[in-house]
Amino acid sequence: MEAQGISPNIVTFNTLMSIYVQQGKTDDVFRVYAEIEGRGLVPTAATYSTLMSAYKKAGDAFAAIKFFVMLRERYKKGELVGNHGNWEQEFVKFEKLTVRVCYMSMRRSLVSGQNPVGEVLKVLLAMDEAGVRPERSDYERLVWACTGEEHYAIGKELYQRIRERDGEISLSVCNHLIWLMGKSKKWWAALEIYENLLEKGPKQNNLSYELIMSHFNILLNAAKRRGTWRWAVRLLNKMQEKGLKPGSKEWNAVLLACSRASETSAAVDIFKKMVEEGLKPDIVSYGALLSALEKGKLYDEALRVWEHMCKVGVKPNLYAYTILVSIYIGKGNHAMVDTVLHDMVSTQIEPTVVTFNAIISACVRNNMGGTAFEWFHRMKMRSIEPNEITYQMLIEALVQDGKPRLAYEMYKRACSQGLELPVKSYDTVMEACKAYGSLIDLTTLGPRPTKREEPIRLEDNFSSFSQIKELPNSTQHFGGTGMYGFFRYRMARP
Repeated sequence: MEAQGISPNIVTFNTLMSIYVQQGKTDDVFRVYAEIEGRGLVPTAATYSTLMSAYKKAGDAFAAIKFFVMLRERYKKGELVGNHGNWEQEFVKFEKLTVRVCYMSMRRSLVSGQNPVGEVLKVLLAMDEAGVRPERSDYERLVWACTGEEHYAIGKELYQRIRERDGEISLSVCNHLIWLMGKSKKWWAALEIYENLLEKGPKQNNLSYELIMSHFNILLNAAKRRGTWRWAVRLLNKMQEKGLKPGSKEWNAVLLACSRASETSAAVDIFKKMVEEGLKPDIVSYGALLSALEKGKLYDEALRVWEHMCKVGVKPNLYAYTILVSIYIGKGNHAMVDTVLHDMVSTQIEPTVVTFNAIISACVRNNMGGTAFEWFHRMKMRSIEPNEITYQMLIEALVQDGKPRLAYEMYKRACSQGLELPVKSYDTVMEACKAYGSLIDLTTLGPRPTKREEPIRLEDNFSSFSQIKELPNSTQHFGGTGMYGFFRYRMARP
């Protein structure tokens, strides 16, 4: 053009910049803009708009913010040529373009950034300092991009910004954040969002309820596994405070926590409250109560509970029978243990290693070492193979009964069968042989095991009580490998 004596004008350069944007050649766009300024041409609104598109293409939020601030200052000083009213309308567009550039940049960081939280927070801070104000919808769209565990801080920050802006927020966004906080194990942050739904709105729906119940179930299951019964009771109380209605599964988790912690009185109180709430105890409930009573050596009370359980039509399972034989061992009524085992077989419930481990464990608790060894032989007669727990409890029983040599032989037999006993069993045999002055070559025990000792938890087997298969797919295993169905709640978006 210039060779033919035709000087390009601003329209020509705007067109050229647009072509480069479409081709993704952002560096050429910036080069053309620098040439416009070098030639002394006056940029138009289209020039600036095209330049913003180039920043969006490049994903450079900070450059876009810097350019917008510079443009705003020139506008305030009256340095922009054209009608003032037109420029005022254009600036609304420029601000939206800037927000869009920042949104795309932050979304890109959330999806593939090495430090997504830091990168997004920097952009948000830069927008605050520049006075660039996103709409609520912009924040909400960004919330939906938060799907990783590490995104919880961004999700919480965006939630607070939306609430502080005008108080209104989409229910689907709240549900997504409750899910995100649960995935990130920020249970109380999820509860806070749910509480805000109750107090400030929008009104929660079934999905909100289901999500928060799932979170409580995760916490209750953790309390159940660890036996932190006070924590389990507090969780149950918190659920009721927030208008949530614990079902049998939640009450059973608290009962199992009390049972594991050997808190008999607490288990009895929880069982009574469960009935008062109108819930019908099942085999899980009765099993946990029986276990707690057995550990508290309240054998007569436990038998009355058993009789009531059978009277109301709740059929005992393997683990309930296992607790019952432990009760009769505690009472010293070995004849009834045989009767129970016979009843089990007659109802097509075969005793397992768990059953005999419970019997041997009950013998240990009641200082009946000789009886424990008898039951070990009867176990072998039934062709039931002992496991690590069997030998660990048996060794303890034999030492209690003053038979260190027999304990030594049991330890050697377990090792010969390829079983790995904990350090405690090794130490028990070693100390007993020394204390009783046994003429045993202790070097034959081999080196002291280095395996980390794990406490014996026969109650672990009672966890089958709580394996309820009729759970909805959306809540089963929430927070584990089978995390809440992500696509299901996405369908609930407006």
